[in-house]
Amino acid sequence: MSNLSAQLAAELTDNDSGLALIYKALDTIVSEYDLEDAAIVLDEPGLGRQVFRAGRRPLDDADEALLDAPTGLFTEPVSDAIDIDRDMIISICVLALRFDVLRYDAWHDPLTALYDRRSFDRLLKMAIARSNRYGWAFTLVILDLDGLKTINDTAGHAAGDEALRDVGERFRRALRFGDNAARIGGDEFAMILPGTDVDAVPGLIERVRSAAGYHTPAPEFSYGVAVCPTEAGDFDSLFQLADERLYADKQARKAARAAASGSGAVSGATVSPIALAADPGEPWTPSGTEGTS
Repeated sequence: MSNLSAQLAAELTDNDSGLALIYKALDTIVSEYDLEDAAIVLDEPGLGRQVFRAGRRPLDDADEALLDAPTGLFTEPVSDAIDIDRDMIISICVLALRFDVLRYDAWHDPLTALYDRRSFDRLLKMAIARSNRYGWAFTLVILDLDGLKTINDTAGHAAGDEALRDVGERFRRALRFGDNAARIGGDEFAMILPGTDVDAVPGLIERVRSAAGYHTPAPEFSYGVAVCPTEAGDFDSLFQLADERLYADKQARKAARAAASGSGAVSGATVSPIALAADPGEPWTPSGTEGTS
């Protein structure tokens, strides 16, 4: 095994990014052998066809041949004097990408591709620590997908799963870079929104429900919010506060639907989003409205 192969193999399990390891291999080869460029082409089941260039440079018109090239390591200029085990380098790069896939799967819910509960708990703890140390405020939002049971009962669980996948994609479209969304239970979701005022939450929920590219809005959400560090500065208190407000919102929505049904109102009536504080002295009560399907 060449020195480079041995070095990459040693770093394989300790490196947090398989992509970083691949680019490190390419940059090292270019530097050690005074090359103009180097590229690795991979075409593996489960990973697809991928091409990497030294320096993370994108492919240009002169690199079109790489798009049809077989799996391998390619250099410019071409040289047989490069003293490395090319097959070993390729094998390590494939393993590095597979580790990336495993890391992603370990952090994400397989149905929605959002973070899972375990990952969300880690992210929330880190956000709370930063908030307490640096004063960086964020808003925690816990949401319930109110219509999921009805979808499961009337259209079947496959339709319910499709609705959950749909919601996951809507979150990814609507949230900003730096926001985090997770599926933390069967029909329960959560968001960590750095630097977001609570007054912006109703509009964000509506953007999720009415994201472009869908024929119909997502099912209605009930939700509760809590702000760190002003309302709570530890995990349990913050989560409990948001959860209590979620429960209050669900009850208010049920009461509104019952009242609308009793008065003969149409089912699409607007309902005020309730995320009430545990007592009237809490610092926020929302005033916006959210459309329902």
